[in-house]
Amino acid sequence: MRKKLHSISTIIVLAIIFFIDIHCYAQNVIASGTIDRDSISAGQPFNFKLEVKSPDSYIIDWNGIKDSINNIEIIKKGEVTRTPINNSNDVILSQDLIMTTFDTGYIEIPSIGIKYSKSADDTTKFTCFTDYKDIYVKGVSVDTTVAYKPIKMPIKQSLTVEETIPYFGGVIVLAGLILLITYLIKRSKKKDRIEEEETKPSIPAIVTAREKLLSLKESNLWQSGKSKEYYTDLTDIAREYLEGQFNIEAIEMTSDEILEEVRRLNLSDNIYRKLQETLVTADLVKFAKANPDSSQNEMAFNDINTFVEESYIFHQELEKQKEEEAKAKKYKFEEQASENQEMEETK
Repeated sequence: MRKKLHSISTIIVLAIIFFIDIHCYAQNVIASGTIDRDSISAGQPFNFKLEVKSPDSYIIDWNGIKDSINNIEIIKKGEVTRTPINNSNDVILSQDLIMTTFDTGYIEIPSIGIKYSKSADDTTKFTCFTDYKDIYVKGVSVDTTVAYKPIKMPIKQSLTVEETIPYFGGVIVLAGLILLITYLIKRSKKKDRIEEEETKPSIPAIVTAREKLLSLKESNLWQSGKSKEYYTDLTDIAREYLEGQFNIEAIEMTSDEILEEVRRLNLSDNIYRKLQETLVTADLVKFAKANPDSSQNEMAFNDINTFVEESYIFHQELEKQKEEEAKAKKYKFEEQASENQEMEETK
């Protein structure tokens, strides 16, 4: 029983010593707060001067002060100033806090806790508190005897560069989306058109030329005095035929350029001259205002018609000859391969 009482007494003594040590230690740091007035109007700022007296080596944590304390708002925090105390190792640290409140009546400014430690390496944290302060907050008085003032419209402010950047960015993004959508639509239409052209059976150039020559003959253009239109249509038929049948881009060529390309086809001189004479006559009509007679007009038509038919026959025979040569070359290759295989087997 004595041992138990002795243990309890020891614990109580140690607790008292620890409390006294903390109390004495806490007395080294004193926090206080003062206000620059005892009354304000609702929303009016006032200054709260926060001071902490502590040894110079102590670390004071000023970041623990919140932006609002109950119904008191801290609008601004000033810089922390340090003032040494003469003939002492203590200093006074102070900070101005600009506060306000919108409640009315007597408002209590709560106690503000300041955390501190003995040194930067000390993990033990202590807190000292300021005293409570009261301030009287007056409501905004309204003079009902004064006439109502007209409502003022908002004042227009000029936009700054920073404010316009999001709008410009939005416009650029929107323009980019429009361009992308337009490109995709055009691409889709082009793809559909190409597919349609690929699926659409192509009409042989000889068939188109025959139909247009027959239509030109029935139009009676030169009989109506329209020689220029007649020769223009006649040569256009020849140009389109050359492009479709022989892949000569004759539509954009001059007469001399066309004749130069046709010469490379190795047609007979008779076929070549029929095209040449008609093109020369057509140029004289279109550019030199020549006026051929009826026999020349009929001859030009017959020459182009003959050129189309005979060049087509020449082209067909040339293609047939190429096919036969290709077959012969293939047959020769296969025969040679067969002989080589037989030789390999006999070895």
